[in-house]
Amino acid sequence: MFTCIVGMKPAFIDEIVTEHQPGQMCDINGRVSAVRRHGNLVFLDITDHTGKLQVVVEKNGNDAIHERTTDITVGSYISATGEYRRNRRGDPEINATDLDVLAHAMPNVSPSPWEIDGLDPKHGKQVFDFPSIYVANPQRAAVLRIKTNFVTALHEYLHSQRFTLVEPPIITNKTLYSVDNAVHAKIHGEDVFLSQCATFELEPLALAFGKVYTISPAFRNENSGSKRHLGEYTHAKAEVMLADIDDLMLLAGESLYHSLKATVEKSERELTLLGKEIDFERIHPSRHVHMTYDEALKVTRARGSDTEYGSGLTRADELILTKYVGDQYLWMQFPPFASEGFPYRRKTDQPHLSMTCDLIAPHGAGEMVGVAEKTTSAEELVRNLVEKGKGDQLGQYWDYIVMRRYGLPPHGGMGAAPERIIYGLLGLDHIRLTKPWPVYPDRRVAPAYADDGSLPTWGDPELERIVTNYNPRPRR
Repeated sequence: MFTCIVGMKPAFIDEIVTEHQPGQMCDINGRVSAVRRHGNLVFLDITDHTGKLQVVVEKNGNDAIHERTTDITVGSYISATGEYRRNRRGDPEINATDLDVLAHAMPNVSPSPWEIDGLDPKHGKQVFDFPSIYVANPQRAAVLRIKTNFVTALHEYLHSQRFTLVEPPIITNKTLYSVDNAVHAKIHGEDVFLSQCATFELEPLALAFGKVYTISPAFRNENSGSKRHLGEYTHAKAEVMLADIDDLMLLAGESLYHSLKATVEKSERELTLLGKEIDFERIHPSRHVHMTYDEALKVTRARGSDTEYGSGLTRADELILTKYVGDQYLWMQFPPFASEGFPYRRKTDQPHLSMTCDLIAPHGAGEMVGVAEKTTSAEELVRNLVEKGKGDQLGQYWDYIVMRRYGLPPHGGMGAAPERIIYGLLGLDHIRLTKPWPVYPDRRVAPAYADDGSLPTWGDPELERIVTNYNPRPRR
């Protein structure tokens, strides 16, 4: 355990509550989420991601301090000193003997982040047009905290299994799938891509370290409008030498279960705030159901699906299948090679199928984690590239091809997106709720006012003066 840095501010509310007894003096620094005035009393709610504490300011004998509260608005950041106590309801509060406003919140933003349910779709436009303001919303912050707890737990689990954390590049010359859904960039005059998948770099790193992983950004020019997809997301990828499909499914199942178990245990406050009860034992690998693609297609076709053999399963197919297995987590094994990435091995006895598996969550959340054996044959890899329409791009993948001739043994990997996992775990309306600044087709990265000059001021005189004096012009 590390010692907390002396003097590091701010102290979190849960620390103040656990470390002070009624009657002791204490300090608090934090953001005001509500203001109530009753005669000579002013009540200020201070909220952070660990809890809420009330600061009480009495006018009697504290006129100067009471005067400082007159222009405190929701969103202001204050510093207060006073006697810690519990009110009649047992809630923690501080009877202030000193108070300073460190930063005023002057724009009259309505509704404020603390007045709405930030997960309700009816507030979606407001929340995602102004994410810098509404990231403070308690529900939004709770989801982000739960995802952070999951990522931390996944790091800890993989470290316990002696995986080495590595750092693959974000800027790359390779795409796993079509360049049409890649994010293009230019650096030093060179046309490049933002990484779709770190598999190309993880393989040589795994050859050096045996077992490696990364939890890093990935990008996809996703235009489907699906509530399950983002243009920028976090990719948790692991690569293991000498692992076959069964090893990889075990790794994926165990890592997911132990990480989610730790997440649920650490996120009690956040889950209570969201009204969620999570039965993480449903995710235990022993309860996973296994089904091959051939078996799955028979089930879906018998229930009205028009998916042709050889095509990937649709979301409607996944709903049929998870319902068929009693809303359990389902390993979908050996999907068509045509719908998978070119580095993956083909199934020996059915070469039109791939040595890959996806763990499908119930209730339409979709794929939680995927695993794949990789081909070690240079010629097979080239044939796959040609089949996938990349035959004219051998130069881009040549170093990856050469690895097949330079001591690369059988191996495989797993991949998962923490955003998709938390989206499914919490039953969210849209995966955008798992990112503070999500990128998806219906939301511009640059807000409309950045182009047309209609800068919102929310009635703040200072912002209105800036707009008037500097007269921003629409960009053309």
